Amino acid sequence: MTTLGEILTIPRFSTIHTLNKKADLSKVVDTIEISETPDVALFLPKNSFLLTTAMVFENDPAGLCSMIQSLHDLPAAGIGIKLGRFIDEIDPKVLEFADKLQFPILQIPSTVTLGTISHQLLSYIWDQQTEKLNYALDIQKKFANMMIKDATLASLIRHLGSILKRPVLLVDSFLEIVAESRHLKQQPHILEAHFNKMIPKLKEAQKLGKEYSFILESDAEQQLLVSVFPVQTGSYFPYLLVIFKADQIPYPFSQFAIEQANIVLSYTLYKNQKLLESNLILREDFFQQLLELSNNEKMLNWLEYGKDYGLKSSTSYQIVLATIQLTLENQVPPKNQSYLAYQWLEKQLEEVLPNALLFPIKNSNYYGILLQDSTAKMTKQLEAIHHKLKHLLPLHLSFFIGNTVSELSALHFSYNEALEILQQQENKLHECTILNHYQLKGINKLVEYVPKKEIEHFCAVYLKTLAFPKEETLIELRKTLKVYLECQCEITETSKRLFIHRNTVKYRIAKCEDLFQMPINDPDFSLKVRLALVLSEPKND
Repeated sequence: MTTLGEILTIPRFSTIHTLNKKADLSKVVDTIEISETPDVALFLPKNSFLLTTAMVFENDPAGLCSMIQSLHDLPAAGIGIKLGRFIDEIDPKVLEFADKLQFPILQIPSTVTLGTISHQLLSYIWDQQTEKLNYALDIQKKFANMMIKDATLASLIRHLGSILKRPVLLVDSFLEIVAESRHLKQQPHILEAHFNKMIPKLKEAQKLGKEYSFILESDAEQQLLVSVFPVQTGSYFPYLLVIFKADQIPYPFSQFAIEQANIVLSYTLYKNQKLLESNLILREDFFQQLLELSNNEKMLNWLEYGKDYGLKSSTSYQIVLATIQLTLENQVPPKNQSYLAYQWLEKQLEEVLPNALLFPIKNSNYYGILLQDSTAKMTKQLEAIHHKLKHLLPLHLSFFIGNTVSELSALHFSYNEALEILQQQENKLHECTILNHYQLKGINKLVEYVPKKEIEHFCAVYLKTLAFPKEETLIELRKTLKVYLECQCEITETSKRLFIHRNTVKYRIAKCEDLFQMPINDPDFSLKVRLALVLSEPKND
């Protein structure tokens, strides 16, 4: 990009002068046009620099102001007026009007024709563009060769920083630093002082999905221009290429050269993503096999096989399922985003739960976390990960927690428990609580598939008329029996719980024993009575 300011620094254009004091010389010039038509702005391409004698405005400063307004609205880069032919000097009102718009008015010397100066300016612009294009293609070739030779993201960013001679940073979808140029390694204070301040701006760049620049105020009262370029990888939240002091990038490095480097970074990230996908498929298969283990399989063989995945011997295993939901309305993160989320979540778990293993789940959009030791801090640590992600991006991270098991062969119990509570909330994952624990359903769960008639028969055999009582006296007798067993057959404790006299408890228990023809405190019989009481409890519909 060639600006008016660059052109005016070239010696052969030293005879061209700026007439208004507040002219914005940072405007980009793409082409040069010559015209004497008042409504020429209707026919000019954007970023044109117009050359004219302004003869139609010889006695019409208001008309010249109108044309300047139309050129500013286009927008045009500026206007160059050849004085001395029709207009000897620009009316002060015109200059004042141009200053309000910061629109450049340049004086073209009367000693050269507009055709000559147009040819000189176009030659310079085209030479600049050709040089920048060749340089950009050379950059692309170098970067492509590095990519083919399997260069890492870190080496690509270091190379880009050395070419630009400016600090460069690559930030991932979760706004964490992936790679940085040597400038930032040698001057770590730049990141220490500014990175946290940059995060809201980086979020804005992700949201826009296009080049974005902003100013950082440094402690030394200096302004730091930062340019951000999204690096597209097909994910909802792109990686970001961040260039500090972008306004001081040396010639002939152009926007096109940055775009070429950006493309190579995209391909490298895509390649890395495909490698990760292959690795995750292996992890999926291994985790699926763990869930299908039986007691007959040798655990030692599986522990040996699972070493590469971090599996270890433990007396406590537990499955936690994790889901990540985009909280933006009517938006679903693409498949690619799940791989990036996997990498981020794996890194967080390594920091707070070192023995936890993360696995993708086949044919699903959630992850399995295998905890290999019991920890009281587990819930707090998972909550901390949730809040960290929520602070970074509009993503809701939820955990569904099964109960612990003591053997790998029983791992599927913990997994099925976690899966059950996840499926119960499948339609509202984006608003469910952070931690969702599985609650054991007790005896009723064990007999869920036992025919109802068999259960009723079992209860009637051991409880007799107390199985499904209708009379008030039988209901009271059943209640006393139930509380008596809950109090471990302690008469005094039972009387306190029921607010009745001890003798009344004795009388009722004796009546129960007469009914059952068995002592209540017999261990085997007591267990069966307890079970029958639970199974015959009235169901709340």
